[in-house]
Amino acid sequence: MLNPPLASKAFSKDAYRTINNTLLSKAQDQYTITNGPSPGKIHISGTSPIALATALRWYLTTYCHVDLWWSLGSQLHLIPTHLPPLNATHYGSSIVPWRYHSNTVTFSYTTPWWSWEDWERELDWLALRGVNLPLAWVGYEKILLEVLVEAGLEREEVVEGFLAGPAFLAWNRFGNIQGSWGGRELGWNWIEAHFELQKKIVARMVEWGMTPALPAFTGFVPRGIREVYPDARVVNGTRWNGFPVHYTNVTFLEPFDPLFARLQRRFLSKQKVAFGDITHIYTLDQYNENDPYSGDLDYLHNITSTTIASLKAADPHAIWLLQGWLFYSSADFWTNDRIAAYLGGVADTDMLILDLFSESQPQWQRTSNYYGKPWIWCQLHDYGGNMGLYGQVENVTADSVAALGNGSSTMVGMGLTMEGQEGVSFSLRSSSRSFS
Repeated sequence: MLNPPLASKAFSKDAYRTINNTLLSKAQDQYTITNGPSPGKIHISGTSPIALATALRWYLTTYCHVDLWWSLGSQLHLIPTHLPPLNATHYGSSIVPWRYHSNTVTFSYTTPWWSWEDWERELDWLALRGVNLPLAWVGYEKILLEVLVEAGLEREEVVEGFLAGPAFLAWNRFGNIQGSWGGRELGWNWIEAHFELQKKIVARMVEWGMTPALPAFTGFVPRGIREVYPDARVVNGTRWNGFPVHYTNVTFLEPFDPLFARLQRRFLSKQKVAFGDITHIYTLDQYNENDPYSGDLDYLHNITSTTIASLKAADPHAIWLLQGWLFYSSADFWTNDRIAAYLGGVADTDMLILDLFSESQPQWQRTSNYYGKPWIWCQLHDYGGNMGLYGQVENVTADSVAALGNGSSTMVGMGLTMEGQEGVSFSLRSSSRSFS
């Protein structure tokens, strides 16, 4: 385990408050490494805790030939007592202001059974590689359950008929599936334990000066919502991957129903009480492999305009983080005019899009930089959590830099949106995405 720099609280205290309206203008992180005042000492200075951590890793790998891995463990015990001197002062600067990490499905394919020790090692790994915008989904179900029960739904209905099992929660969060087919409900002890685990995770993220991307209320609700609110504007999602109808066609509360904004405000309020006032960036995906009820352009525009209004009512500085996978996976539905209508419901400064599969199926080009929205170039890898020694090396390195250099680019970051975790291509991605 690494101890985040003592200065991290001073760095991170106000950092997240400057996010709004600065997605395109956020300052780059910078660091300087020099020889210390006496032999065997090294001096590192930087503009943020992440800059300091990145500088530390550069020195450790370059001069001490050691590294830290979540899979192979740490080599930090091999650091020489007398630190090797630098040949010359070294300066580093981030290539992009935002360095993103994770995918909603990673929390089912890779991390559902992780302990705090696993997460502690992971967060150290991220800090050393320059990540400052990590996704933080753990523990989502406790607050969602509380909000739905307070809204009048029966606890048993939510737990038994709506929430999925631990390894399938990602697709429940996406509104693809509902319920558990294993004969056992999602246990309260598991829900509570992961809520407590999330407190540790986000606290460590903040210690490192990271900006956690936290979940919001998406609109997916148990079918019983119709009994409690007969006049609610609800529709059923599409059938997902041939699942039996009982476990899919998830009910979606449309955002232009006033109930949506009420539940959103309650959810974000509870989340803020639980974890602190630590972020304005919220992940929210309504149509991941799940087509909208209507393709009408006004309908799509109204969905997003009322969704962002619900976020802003709860947090005036809210920024909507959207995974752009839908525009590739459902390309037949998402024509350019529909994408423009959907994205057009949100001001450019209020949305951040993950171009989820940039190394193979980039969408930023056909959408003209998402029609002005800031976006992040992402590598999608290790499908289904299957790890292998492969990766599109040239695309990951050359294409991301070329996208950044595009004259009309609104690209503000680089990221990993993997499903499983392996070391080779990810280290390449993190090295090229972070600092030069």
